[in-house]
Amino acid sequence: MPRLSLDTNLPASKIPEDFLSTCTSLLSKSLGKRQSYCVSTVNPGVIMTLGGSNDPCGFIQVTSIGSLGPEENPKHIEVLTDYMHQTLGIPKERLLINLQANIQETTGYLGTTFYQLFTVEKGKRL
Repeated sequence: MPRLSLDTNLPASKIPEDFLSTCTSLLSKSLGKRQSYCVSTVNPGVIMTLGGSNDPCGFIQVTSIGSLGPEENPKHIEVLTDYMHQTLGIPKERLLINLQANIQETTGYLGTTFYQLFTVEKGKRL
């Protein structure tokens, strides 16, 4: 279950209406995952500073089972950085991104784990 979460000091009024749906689509394409599994959230108006400055900034957390690694990560970061800069106007040097790998055994869906769904049951419930 890929997830993108953006914390930003931008006010909610600066977040476009289609922002989350576009984030979900970008995340799905970049990671090669079904869009129906992707979750995107934005937390606007966060009282935050980056480098001691209150200028517009953001912190993105992306989690995913698979599709993350030293070869893939630069592509994911480039796609997300470019989108946030173009859409929200956050300068690229004021945006930090953390990519975190999840594992099937600790990620749940349909009342069980992805390990159970994909390994034990081999997708029968999906």
